[in-house]
Amino acid sequence: MSFTEKFVKQCRKPSGRFGKFVARAMNFGHTGIRRWGLSHTSINPDAIILDIGCGGGKTVQEMALRTPDGKVYGIDYSEDMVQLSKKVNEFFIKKGLVEVRYGTVSSMPFADNTFDLVTAFESYYFWPNLIDDLKEIKRVLKPDGTLIIANEVYKDDKFEKRNTKWAKLIDMQLHTPDEYKEFLSEAGYRFVEIDKISQKNWITATAIK
Repeated sequence: MSFTEKFVKQCRKPSGRFGKFVARAMNFGHTGIRRWGLSHTSINPDAIILDIGCGGGKTVQEMALRTPDGKVYGIDYSEDMVQLSKKVNEFFIKKGLVEVRYGTVSSMPFADNTFDLVTAFESYYFWPNLIDDLKEIKRVLKPDGTLIIANEVYKDDKFEKRNTKWAKLIDMQLHTPDEYKEFLSEAGYRFVEIDKISQKNWITATAIK
């Protein structure tokens, strides 16, 4: 297995020493998609936010900088990523502005109507039951709360050869922009908007509870 394939296989559930290396690389490598995705909503200083699949913790950190009167939570189903994210966000955790927990998108350890914003960057590919998991996210969102899903890959003929290779390697689910609208609507969201950068194969879906 090549280094690139070994690296990509860790993207599903980073673990161990190499997984932590991959997660730190993604902290910086995903800067573009993270900031572009977040540009699709406004974040109030007192917002309560959840990042699903928080990985190396950089998204949590960036949002904590924008919410000095709020709080940012991160969950991940990799214990190693929970540890790494806690380390990256140690300063904000001590200030009570961040909390990182082990958890899965299918059954989240939060009460109904908790969050103003839920984000998922480069993680929806691996959710075990997409519609049910989206409904679980909707459960923890406040009324009129926002969900942002942002990814560097979506189903598109121009990138089919590359995307199919990586999807098979790590069992990723991929959808077209129209399919994003369909599954978010099926899960009960409203005001679903899709934006994409076609030349990069990037996509952001914004949906309101």
